[in-house]
Amino acid sequence: MEKHSKTICIDFDGVIHDYSKGWRGIDVYDRPIAGAKEGLLALRNAGWVIIIYTTRNDTPKLREFLESNELVFDYINVNPCQPVGSDKGKILADVYLDDKGITFDGDWEKTVSAIHTFTPWQRKC
Repeated sequence: MEKHSKTICIDFDGVIHDYSKGWRGIDVYDRPIAGAKEGLLALRNAGWVIIIYTTRNDTPKLREFLESNELVFDYINVNPCQPVGSDKGKILADVYLDDKGITFDGDWEKTVSAIHTFTPWQRKC
């Protein structure tokens, strides 16, 4: 694979597939979220390495779901380009995309307030 400029870790549940009914089993998925295919392709075309970073295991059915829905990715739950010694736990990436994430911008007071008032997008609908 050619060298890419940036790496993104993208959550699966609630970002790539509609996790509207919550956990229903290891290889049970909802439909892809509208725009996921196009968004992933746009990132790929811009040179991003795409890592699906999920609490789910990397199973043949997960890969089949991604591939049959034309959802492009490079890796699942691993970054083989990560430096030795930094490869325990959190995957090295330039950006994380998650439906339950909050960006820390250097202001703890603002961040704590955001945590207390946070609602995932699925619950806002």
